[in-house]
Amino acid sequence: MKKFLVMLVMLVGVFAMTGCGSSSLVGNIIKDEGSLVKIMDEFKNLDGLKGKEILVFQDVNMYTGETGNRVVINILKPGTDDEVDNYEYRGGWSKARPVQLSGSGKAIDNCIPLEQLDFAKIPQVYKSMEAQIKDIEGAKIDDYMSFRFWQGKWDISASAKSPRAKYFADFDLDGNLKKFKKN
Repeated sequence: MKKFLVMLVMLVGVFAMTGCGSSSLVGNIIKDEGSLVKIMDEFKNLDGLKGKEILVFQDVNMYTGETGNRVVINILKPGTDDEVDNYEYRGGWSKARPVQLSGSGKAIDNCIPLEQLDFAKIPQVYKSMEAQIKDIEGAKIDDYMSFRFWQGKWDISASAKSPRAKYFADFDLDGNLKKFKKN
């Protein structure tokens, strides 16, 4: 009985320590105000990134829903102009993983300073999407949004589906709707 109690206490301790290190957020990081800001503040403070200018390469993808809360970001490795690293958030940030690039362009030409992407705007974009689809029968906003570099410009993209159609929207970096279309 004594061994059982000791094992039980140890097991509870291991679970408690595992939980303490996690920054996992519950809810919907796309819809809930402050969630993405918190996640990205953690990113800026990762070893190797803290205090450095972080340049985002091509896009930042944000997911929620059945797959859980997730952020995928590619950045120009600090101190380089042609090496890109990938990071993923799933309850905590992964270590940097190198990205293989192709094409003849320069990676730095497809980058934007992370500070120019306002993650507090994403819930505002979500609300705007809700307003756009409110009269469409059965329409639901997809569990995915992104900051993206498209046709030489940065924007925020969002989408929705109904039983009969798909809808796509582009927003400027201030969260203002630029285009909403049925596909």
